[in-house]
Amino acid sequence: MKWNKWKKYITLRKNKRVVPHLPKTIRFSSKQKLWNFVKEHQTVIIKPRAGSRGRKIYKITSRESDNVEIHYLSRKNHFTDMDSAHAHLKEEIKKTSSYIVQEYIPLATVQGRPFDIRVIVQKQKHTNKWIVTGKVAKLAGEDFFVTNNRLSKGKVLPVTKAIKASNIYESKRNSKVLVSELERISLLAAKTLEGFYSSNNIFGLDMAIDRDGHIWIIEANLKPLLSHFSKLKNKKMYRKIKKLKRYHSRKKKERDI
Repeated sequence: MKWNKWKKYITLRKNKRVVPHLPKTIRFSSKQKLWNFVKEHQTVIIKPRAGSRGRKIYKITSRESDNVEIHYLSRKNHFTDMDSAHAHLKEEIKKTSSYIVQEYIPLATVQGRPFDIRVIVQKQKHTNKWIVTGKVAKLAGEDFFVTNNRLSKGKVLPVTKAIKASNIYESKRNSKVLVSELERISLLAAKTLEGFYSSNNIFGLDMAIDRDGHIWIIEANLKPLLSHFSKLKNKKMYRKIKKLKRYHSRKKKERDI
């Protein structure tokens, strides 16, 4: 329970300053609740409550006359009604109670390909103050909506470069402001999560910027992979994150002796 996305979402919602940056999310508890949510938001994301590295994530879009589109990886299936769409989902998802449904955020794009941003927040040495030690843009591959590079054959970009090349409104002029706001919200999220995950000294936040420049927290990772940073030409952030991570691991071992 402690590790799943629903618990982390509920934890983040406890901070009123974080709430405007959270996509509305519900548990996949019934057929009726799902389709009511789809009608409310038109497009939603269904994903496992436990980590999936981009797998088993579905994008559901309600079209005209009850037509439904289900997008998985690079494949799109179309259905003429919600019953047939739900039957297809039941085939794909055996245990719906282990999934959550999230309002779809129209991610900013670079040349038509969506991207989100992995932000690493860690506790500083000695002070235990949260600091942002790394951020990298993950660009989805052709025809994919998930940004996991391995699954979609996408790529990583420095965040400022991605923002400036994107379709975000006045992105070139506002890139510094957006990066600063991205860091502020990431730190706010880390401090909120710390209230429940008190032993954590690192969080990996998957953040998104929509076309209007609003920043969203898609999800939080308690044990984030760092491979994205190793793919950047400049390895400075990667080395900084690893160095601080080793420091906290060493301190933990000393405390456990």
